[in-house]
Amino acid sequence: MIRSLIFSAIILAIILLVGTQAALWFGRSLFAEPGVETADSVTEALDAQRIVLVFAHPDDEITATELISRAVEEGAFVATITATRGEAGTQYPVIVAQEHLGLVREGELRQHGFALGLDEQVVLGLPDGGVPEAISDSALAVRVLEELERLEPEAVVSFHPPSGVSLHPDHMAMGRAALAATQQYASRRGDAVTLAYTLNSRPGSRRFGGERYARVADLQPEPDFALDVDGALKTRAWRIHGSQANYLRETTGVPAWLLYNLWTQEYYAVRKIEP
Repeated sequence: MIRSLIFSAIILAIILLVGTQAALWFGRSLFAEPGVETADSVTEALDAQRIVLVFAHPDDEITATELISRAVEEGAFVATITATRGEAGTQYPVIVAQEHLGLVREGELRQHGFALGLDEQVVLGLPDGGVPEAISDSALAVRVLEELERLEPEAVVSFHPPSGVSLHPDHMAMGRAALAATQQYASRRGDAVTLAYTLNSRPGSRRFGGERYARVADLQPEPDFALDVDGALKTRAWRIHGSQANYLRETTGVPAWLLYNLWTQEYYAVRKIEP
């Protein structure tokens, strides 16, 4: 009798394990970009030992935690340029008076950068939610170019200008500025520079992102390489960004730990900017 119960329990555990693994495989297949090569080395994929990421808001760097972490591990110089302090954002949960949110979110950004091992973080201090209105594309490109010339990257990572990961105007403005600044920087440098765009999962965006993210997926270029993601890096990032810690759960209904058990790769499109 006891042996029979033990055997039944073992069979049930095996069925549950197999079922869980099958559910994970199916869930991950809904987010995976088929046919995209997985890179083993970030510095080789970008052909760079000095990398600068150009974003709009504190927490945008979460889109590239794997790339940043791998590049740091490989001994690369890695820095970020962030346009705003995030002062106009919604808090998830509310942890500070709104008038102090910019100070808090910049602190979260810098804490996360320290945890990732960034060599330098630059915050331009432009108005959150109003970057295109506050500064022309050409003037913004000059601001970014000044930092690129000082930081001397061999690769720049930013948003794809037409899609901006989420069609956010600030994202798209920084993507345009990164492209224009990288073109000018490569010309002045007299050598090619890699420009990489951080991308969404197009299958996941089309299936679960509604009309807006379906549009993002339609605008995005084909990814050139993927990185297998350590989900713990992503969930840690949201914990560090405490004012945004519940953002995914509140806006999508999916907690971060579950999302990153399904969306397990970062995707990048790459182009060489010639002088």
